[in-house]
Amino acid sequence: MGVHLLTTIRQSSRDIRLLWFSVFARMIAFGLTNQVLTLYLKSLGIQESKIGVFMSLTMIGDSVLSYLLTWNANSIGTRRVMRIGSFLMFACGSVFASGTKNFHLLLVAAVFGVISPSGGDTGPFKTIEESVLAKLTPLNHRPEVYAVHGTLAAVGSSCGNLLGGFFVQELVSNRGLSYCDAYRYSFYIFCTISLIKYVTMLFMSRKCEPSYIPRFERLDGLSSHQNTDCVSSCSTAKASGRSTPVERTALSSSSSSSNITDQEDTPLLHEETPLLHNSSSSQQENTLTGLSPKSQFILIRLLIPFMTDSLGFGFMPSAWVVYYFNMRYAPTAAILGIIFGTTDLIVSLSAIPSAWMSKIWGPLRSTILTQIPCGLFFMAIPIIGKALPVATTLYLLNQATTAFDVVPRQIILTSLIASNDLPKVLGTVNIAKQIARSISPCFTGILAEHGFLWTCFLISGFLLILANIILGTTFYGIDSVIAEKESTEHQIEQSHE
Repeated sequence: MGVHLLTTIRQSSRDIRLLWFSVFARMIAFGLTNQVLTLYLKSLGIQESKIGVFMSLTMIGDSVLSYLLTWNANSIGTRRVMRIGSFLMFACGSVFASGTKNFHLLLVAAVFGVISPSGGDTGPFKTIEESVLAKLTPLNHRPEVYAVHGTLAAVGSSCGNLLGGFFVQELVSNRGLSYCDAYRYSFYIFCTISLIKYVTMLFMSRKCEPSYIPRFERLDGLSSHQNTDCVSSCSTAKASGRSTPVERTALSSSSSSSNITDQEDTPLLHEETPLLHNSSSSQQENTLTGLSPKSQFILIRLLIPFMTDSLGFGFMPSAWVVYYFNMRYAPTAAILGIIFGTTDLIVSLSAIPSAWMSKIWGPLRSTILTQIPCGLFFMAIPIIGKALPVATTLYLLNQATTAFDVVPRQIILTSLIASNDLPKVLGTVNIAKQIARSISPCFTGILAEHGFLWTCFLISGFLLILANIILGTTFYGIDSVIAEKESTEHQIEQSHE
């Protein structure tokens, strides 16, 4: 069951490719701000404790914004949500590029706009893109589509980090600008990218909208009622200590290898056809969240490990790692750009193997086997990283393994959740992760101000390991269920209008 990457890329629709370009461009912008945001605030004379509060409030604002946009994406429209996010990126970047030194004005722009204080993806984009990719992609192609998506995100972030480092170094060394002005001019690039992203979203087709139902999902829906609940079967298997005995009937469409096309008169509304779960609209109305009972049950179980992981990440996001390296080892801006650009490049190279590992080992097992070493590498940075080369090596090892859980987690999420619930569930998961992530920077700022920033590496690594242990014990046995579902062959539907 190898990774048919080239086949997936060749079959990918225009919408999928536009989303790939979108994440690449966006992560260039976020990689750029990762290099300069913390240092820019520090150059304005803002204390570390206030920088921590700034990051926390920015993440909270992003969580609220993401919640409002993603939870209402079905009524607003996914394309419109992505355009709104691009506009908010531009508005926020414009305030930072204006040269204002007013902390509260910058804070308001960051809270109500879209900017990445952690160096990672932020705003409503991640949730919407993942749900749209799941809608447009059959499960047998989904690991490869997400792998390319993750690879381009990491490559974009790498380019952004390199661009930020060399751009600042050029302005300071050859143009005679102060570091403060050099950091500020970086936000002009941020604004330009946000405009490019906005224009890109204008070319997305109606197949990205929630009302559109792809052909492969309708075919799967014909026999989805024959699938038993994988989560309950996993729990039964765990309790009995044996493999998961999930009884399924092969889908009548599994032997089909013909191209799947769709016509304009295809009905846009139909009874929900989940991937591994079946639900009804009446059931959804009776739940607290408005989700189907099964989706709500799975969501609650997913939030515990995901929020634990994010809580740990918030203690030492990439922007604080940049600050730590800058304060402890005092490298040039160009060296910092090379270090963090290289780490993101390594992350990009990890995305494709992670898809392969997800198919060979299963998404859950591959996540656990890579993330526990990842946490240990991170914890070792302040302990044995006495010199820049050693600390850089440990950080490279950490980043080389951290991306191995991206594709597997996306597969777990999009395989367990009913398709009509997916945007809301992905939005809730990402928002919950962002809320958990927003708690930590306040403590990070205080610890940094008192000279204990190094302890955040230990806290972050420990919580990462704990989160994966919880995930493994909660969803033990799910790999075999997903593996059988991936064996159903479909081709990717094209974006013909």
